[in-house]
Amino acid sequence: MDFPTRRPHTVRLLVRIVVASALLSTVLGIAAPAASAARPCWKDLVDDYWADNRVDKVYPISCYRDAMDSFPPDVKNYSDAEDDLRRALLIAIRDQRSNGGFRDLAMKGGNETTPPPPVADDDASPGFFREVIGRLGPKNADSVPVPLLVLATIALLLVGAAGVSYGARWYQARRVPIAPSEPRP
Repeated sequence: MDFPTRRPHTVRLLVRIVVASALLSTVLGIAAPAASAARPCWKDLVDDYWADNRVDKVYPISCYRDAMDSFPPDVKNYSDAEDDLRRALLIAIRDQRSNGGFRDLAMKGGNETTPPPPVADDDASPGFFREVIGRLGPKNADSVPVPLLVLATIALLLVGAAGVSYGARWYQARRVPIAPSEPRP
């Protein structure tokens, strides 16, 4: 079967068409804008919640609704996450109504009518275990949970102990036994 060969002017014409369409889409803004790659606010809200089971900042109201809609059924059925976010949503709505409009408390730090968010006492130590878990623990909702990390560590230690035990038995089995000396006549 003979395939027709491409002529050089046909290849040049195809390259020109591709380049022209790329330039045209860039000029007309058909290409996806860079702002669309920004992370949705509901994901930031979920990460904020999963970090310490509370919402530390105030988000736009649509973020709360989108976050609750994004929960899988098992999270809705077996955790208090939806109730906690609903409570935070009601607080955000209350703040919006009482302040005459939505404002981000975390960004502005409060004003005369609203006290600023509490500041942690620098002298108070959170404790050894809380500090270790805080450093090793998950930083967002997509991270591996701490209990799973603990179980994996225990499993690795048990496998290591079994390996050492097996190696010791193997070493003892390969040792040359010392023949008993014969009594002298």
